[in-house]
Amino acid sequence: MRIGDFARLGNVSVRALRFYDATGLLGAMHVDPDSGYRHYGPDQIVRLHQIRAFQDLGFSLAEIRELLSRDLSASSMRDLMEQRRSELKRHICEDIARLSRVEQRLQDLAGRNGGPSPILVRETREAWIVSLREKLRCYEEAEELFRELERRVPQRWVTGERAAFWHMCEQRGGRIDCEAIRYLKRPVAPARGLRSYRLPGATIASIFHTGSEDTVSKSYGQLNRWLANSDFRLQGAKREI
Repeated sequence: MRIGDFARLGNVSVRALRFYDATGLLGAMHVDPDSGYRHYGPDQIVRLHQIRAFQDLGFSLAEIRELLSRDLSASSMRDLMEQRRSELKRHICEDIARLSRVEQRLQDLAGRNGGPSPILVRETREAWIVSLREKLRCYEEAEELFRELERRVPQRWVTGERAAFWHMCEQRGGRIDCEAIRYLKRPVAPARGLRSYRLPGATIASIFHTGSEDTVSKSYGQLNRWLANSDFRLQGAKREI
């Protein structure tokens, strides 16, 4: 039958059939050398329905081409469908979590003129660091901790980044547990009383704070609200760079 008749029988467009032919999914049974007309056989309707069914399940064209080249048993098809179900459930969970973050972002935008910085989830690389850790009576003492660290570490050893790891914050009671950090260009043996180690890579939920230290609690509040609505859980000290 001609391509138009086959398209009507399969409930697809002629354009779709030409696309399937061009991509190697479903070629015409015969092409008239004089007119170029494509002709299809009735038995090809089964393959067309298979293609459409796999597309409806979300398989890519490359995956469909691979599936059609194999003679799948009922057991293999069941395994394939179970795998696809798991993938779809994972995507649904990811989309639900993403929707929650969008909702939180909208709430933050509605409650603050100009809009806060967005929360970014990223992977950090491992790095060598040198640190000095002490218990502080107030956050302002952290600057003195940095001065002491930098006095004892040659500038040629370190990069331009500073960081603070807050192992315990003021609101949790007792003194503040702060670790002042400088990133190293290479592993070194530091002076006595300092610690040098390789900081492993990690998944970080981060926010960029603009403004004075007096308003940094607002950024932390936004980050905490985001975490409360996410599937992530805190592990390790909070970091400020």
